[in-house]
Amino acid sequence: MVYPVGLEVADIDDDIGVQFQYLIGGHNQTFAVSREALEDHFGLALAGFSAPDRNHAILRAFMHGWERIRDAAARSRSVPSNQRIVLKSSDF
Repeated sequence: MVYPVGLEVADIDDDIGVQFQYLIGGHNQTFAVSREALEDHFGLALAGFSAPDRNHAILRAFMHGWERIRDAAARSRSVPSNQRIVLKSSDF
């Protein structure tokens, strides 16, 4: 299985989410998954977490959903972009 590189909790459209790079068409494309998508589809719940624990919970939800996230990233490959492609809840 191919895993993402450059995985980090990051600011995604004035919210927190996960940014990563994934090899598509022979080059690394930068993607991000919104917090809303992680909450709606991958079981993320942040209430009561401190900052370090929050980041761990976000990354855990991301890795739990990695196969579906990878598939959503592959479907978006036709989006011409040199920028980050944000995967939102509606992409799942």
